Amino acid sequence: MKILKIDRKENFFEVMPDSFDDLWHLEKLIEPGDFVSGSSERKIKPKNEGEKAFKQKIYLTIESEKSLFHEATNQLRVQGLVLESKPEDAAELRSHHTIEIETGTTIKVRKKALKNYHVERLEKAKASAGRKKLLLVVMDDEEAELAFLKDAGFERKARIIATKEGKRFVKNEKEKTYFTELLGKIKELNPEKMVIAGPGFEKQNFEKFINEKREKLPVIFESTNSVGLTGLNELVKSGKIDKLVEGFQAAEEAKIVEKLFMKITEGAAAFGIKEVEEAVDAGAVEDLIVEEKFMVENRNEVEPLLDRVEQLNGKNHFIEDKNEAGKKITGIGGIAATLRYKMKY
Repeated sequence: MKILKIDRKENFFEVMPDSFDDLWHLEKLIEPGDFVSGSSERKIKPKNEGEKAFKQKIYLTIESEKSLFHEATNQLRVQGLVLESKPEDAAELRSHHTIEIETGTTIKVRKKALKNYHVERLEKAKASAGRKKLLLVVMDDEEAELAFLKDAGFERKARIIATKEGKRFVKNEKEKTYFTELLGKIKELNPEKMVIAGPGFEKQNFEKFINEKREKLPVIFESTNSVGLTGLNELVKSGKIDKLVEGFQAAEEAKIVEKLFMKITEGAAAFGIKEVEEAVDAGAVEDLIVEEKFMVENRNEVEPLLDRVEQLNGKNHFIEDKNEAGKKITGIGGIAATLRYKMKY
């Protein structure tokens, strides 16, 4: 993310997203009621019969009603009411319009109040610029799951199934199929950093296969108890690859939720809006953890809690609802907190 300007006094920021993750961050930053300005296109009807309609590039400011990130098209669509247009006659005021934000486009967002957690998210997105592509592979003797780690979570790229072993199945045959297919897919994805992990000895067998093929890959090997999505989550939360995953939003979310559930077993946590409000009022909150969807649906209740936690030097964390971590927070009420000390409710 290229940050062109942040103005705390006037409550706006101007940025240029340059990656998938940047668009995902912007979706979370743009809220209903924000004034969003950017370039768009408007279909202009012909004035005279027989003439063709044409598209005109215009500059709009809209009052945001809804923002939707379309992963398939790598595009963020912000829908809202037109407040200003250039040229002036290009769009009727208070009519509905959509600004489509893609990588490489400049966007300005003016908020009613630009909060610390908004700026922190922008800075995180900026820090991720140029970050190396990290491929995670979890495998055993039956299957391998390959996924890139991104701020938004796992971008799953492939699931490779091993040939079933029979009486006539030999090691060399396996190398021709499962290992060859796996190595081919890894080379196709061309990661800049990679971790291969899993239970048992199959990862060591694959490491030997790679060495015999004299392939030079940017890889380290680790262990997990599971494969599939469960294994991917286990690998990120394990602490074994902290240096590699440092700065990834999805990894940070997994770790803070893991910390929360440890605190729950120790009795030093609050969950559900009622308990969290009491903990915030008592000044006991160390980390306030809010699932993104809960935040959107309960903004009037949650925002004062966020402000109060910041004032008391606590930290606010927002958890993507589609990830495993988000589903855990949803399961305990959508909002929770780790506490500096135990409380009685």
